[in-house]
Amino acid sequence: MPLRIRYRSNDDHVTERVISNETVEARYIIHAHCDLGGGKRTFMLSRIESAIDVDTGEEIPDVWLHYGLPSQKPPSLQLPVFSGEPRKLTAEEARLQRRIDEQALFRRFKLEVIATAKRRRLFGLFGNQCFLCGTMEGPHMEHHVPQYLGGRLVPGNIIVLCPRCTALKADSHPRDIFPAQKLDRLHSLLKKELQIFDFRINWGRLYTRPKDYLMSVGVSEAEAEAAAQSLTPSISMKLSVTAE
Repeated sequence: MPLRIRYRSNDDHVTERVISNETVEARYIIHAHCDLGGGKRTFMLSRIESAIDVDTGEEIPDVWLHYGLPSQKPPSLQLPVFSGEPRKLTAEEARLQRRIDEQALFRRFKLEVIATAKRRRLFGLFGNQCFLCGTMEGPHMEHHVPQYLGGRLVPGNIIVLCPRCTALKADSHPRDIFPAQKLDRLHSLLKKELQIFDFRINWGRLYTRPKDYLMSVGVSEAEAEAAAQSLTPSISMKLSVTAE
């Protein structure tokens, strides 16, 4: 069956093309006839950004599975489920757990400039204000399901509150604090929150076109420009070592 694919080349250009008569050479390479220029071409599965069955119009969710190979796609984040059982935590234990969780939360972005952009997006999801009272004074990340009930500071369990509402909420279960309508809206926001943290850095794109890549993941143009300039020496060194 012919597939219409969006393919990102080695120089970071994305083109749309139709491929057919594919054969698998390795776990990550296929040979196929390509309508763009004609003839047989070689494609890396990791560079196929999307694929659609030309005959049915259906999207292929995972090209590795489509070709009978083990999936290389990272699993999508899901809303976390906690036991809800009370936990005995000292104040120091709670602070330590929060610090560990927060460091892990933003470590996935690898670069501080990306982490900063994602943090801004998270707060922007909540309108840069306290979700409970709406004030813009001192908004910060807090647990949706509290630590006392097993909650962790992980994607899908982060809410933005002001200091006053944080103290008000304390160890209460969310249903004891938020009205049902507000809880429904919060559930929707928490699902969108997962999309912010469902991230895996593309080192290849970062090395070949750092500014464009950083902007594509939400970094502002000015910050991307500055970060790209600081990255250039290390990128050049890595590429020269690779060439050798």
